[in-house]
Amino acid sequence: MKEKIYTIPLSEAYEEPSECPFCKLEKRLEAEAVEYALGASMMEPDSRIVSNEKGFCRRHFTKMSEQKGSALSLALVLDTHMARVIEKMEEIVGKKSASGLFKKKESAADALCSLLHETEQSCVLCEKIESTLSKFACTFWELYKKEPEFHEKVNQSKGFCLPHFALLLQMAGEELSGSKKEELCRELIELELANLKRVGEDVNWFTKKFDYRYNDAPWKESKDAPPRTIEKLVKFIDSEK
Repeated sequence: MKEKIYTIPLSEAYEEPSECPFCKLEKRLEAEAVEYALGASMMEPDSRIVSNEKGFCRRHFTKMSEQKGSALSLALVLDTHMARVIEKMEEIVGKKSASGLFKKKESAADALCSLLHETEQSCVLCEKIESTLSKFACTFWELYKKEPEFHEKVNQSKGFCLPHFALLLQMAGEELSGSKKEELCRELIELELANLKRVGEDVNWFTKKFDYRYNDAPWKESKDAPPRTIEKLVKFIDSEK
């Protein structure tokens, strides 16, 4: 398969077997995004305007705080983002006070709740990662449709976690249409179901091993079935696998 620069990360995610190559890819994208947020992005005025406005989720604030040697960079990002949050809150309180706190249907408290909920849900890095991952989902279908080597590699894989599988089905329309879309989507669905059943059988056997009647039976592939089952049900980008 002839590699292009935008296909390399996706191909690399398939180099070693895993329950979801897209989890491995997302983990890599997240690490790069966190590093960028505390490095080059911090020095770009346009990027700082966006980060001041949107901020970061708890997970990514935590990831940023764990970066060694980045305490000052993080403090600078926090300083200007906090200033913007205070500014927006004061704007709301000021407008409500000028017009009368209770003259409008929405009180200052209601407006502040809406703002704070929006602030809590907003994250520059989540948006960046989700956008890039969607592009890789489109690239996946491009390769799956046109590159026999990649097609075979996917068909020999262990499928995906359910969230990333949903993303792939959602993005199928970007690269596929007509009978080709139906054919390739059906093929991928069969792959996913087969691997869900594989993991389901493993976790079922794991439970049986705690029944005295199965004491002498082999563990088969079930010893790590619980964490692998979780990997199938939810994103598992913190996994080292």
